[in-house]
Amino acid sequence: MVGGKRTGIIDLHADLPADVIKYRDLGEHSVMERRHLPKLRKGGVTALIAPIWVESRFKPRNAMKRGLRIVDAFLEDLSESTNIVLVKDASALTAAESKGKVAIVLGCEGAEFIDGDLGILRLYRRLGLRAFGFVWNERNALADGMYHKDDDRGLTKLGRQVVEELDDQRILIDLAHIAPKSFWGVMEVAKRPVMVSHGATSVRTSLRNSTDDQLRAVAQSGGVFGIFAVNAGESRDLKAYVEHVMHAVKVAGIEHVALGPDFYDYLFDELKNEDDDHLPAMVGLEDTTKLDAVISELSRRGLSEGEIRMIARDNFLRVFKKVVG
Repeated sequence: MVGGKRTGIIDLHADLPADVIKYRDLGEHSVMERRHLPKLRKGGVTALIAPIWVESRFKPRNAMKRGLRIVDAFLEDLSESTNIVLVKDASALTAAESKGKVAIVLGCEGAEFIDGDLGILRLYRRLGLRAFGFVWNERNALADGMYHKDDDRGLTKLGRQVVEELDDQRILIDLAHIAPKSFWGVMEVAKRPVMVSHGATSVRTSLRNSTDDQLRAVAQSGGVFGIFAVNAGESRDLKAYVEHVMHAVKVAGIEHVALGPDFYDYLFDELKNEDDDHLPAMVGLEDTTKLDAVISELSRRGLSEGEIRMIARDNFLRVFKKVVG
């Protein structure tokens, strides 16, 4: 909260579809409305990107089927909500917010679910896909994830075709989780601004953290870099998180920084099965309900209300409107 007025936050990465399908498979309905809406409200989140993430046990053979099941479950759940709505462009996003609804942008995290088929990618766009993350941690037919940092093949021929198709279809490219050579391969081909929905900076050395050159490249594309709340600092607390935000501001410029915390409090069991290297939750930033604390800490660091609004929402909105419409 700044100046007594709450700043609406756009969260660039919230793995909610994975939680929705888990509970719907158990027979629950209105999972978003019942389990997540109260937390989003408390944290001040008015819009978010919800990615399709296919678990490793379904890859590669059953990735397409699993992706379709996840999207079907998620869209069905949204159809049961009166307070949460899928949006497909910037004007729909702000219109939803103005009506007091939480706006959802459909994204993805890992391209396995399109099965290397540009026609399937176009079909997903018709279903509402507006942000596209090439990889999770692994290697796929398009590019390499962070687990292949030392043997990164770079962007493949199919990957180049997908970049071109994403630009043509006006889908926002997301370079989270991607290995360095693959990152630069995408940057060479992409014609529109790109996004890193959830990442961290060189303040701390980590497999997941981006170099200053990568931050500058995202900025030079006209894009936006979302800071996540994982591996964010030695002390793993709110202040460490904001150190990454401030470093990104210094390197990329304040107009290219956003919030992509990647809260996973509802995915602990699944990530354990994936053998992921997520650290314990950050103190003071354990889940969505605490996200508003970032706004207060940025204010304490001396950022103006306008600058905080840029980081919290306006920077992403600018890029989303420019790429998607």
